[in-house]
Amino acid sequence: MQPDLLADRLEMLLVAQWLEAGASEDGTVAFTITRAVEELGCTGGRRGLLEVMGALCHLEEAQRVRVEWSATAGGPATAHLAEPLRRDTQAAFNPPAN
Repeated sequence: MQPDLLADRLEMLLVAQWLEAGASEDGTVAFTITRAVEELGCTGGRRGLLEVMGALCHLEEAQRVRVEWSATAGGPATAHLAEPLRRDTQAAFNPPAN
């Protein structure tokens, strides 16, 4: 899968998980790489993991998310959605009342 397309899909997945978890004000959402690989339909095994890691790197470089890794292998990571992404998501899903 093309890196930019995968990064966009990963961003949408993280936003959806953030909304499902209650859309915390600070934009944090827990996720696991292996689950993201499955949900995004990436190749299994190491290749899929590397594809998702590359997409995360792309999102971090674009300053759309920041990732904190778990201290334990396989533990959930924490994604911090950037403020502009949170703002755009809130505007899309909570339009102002007329």
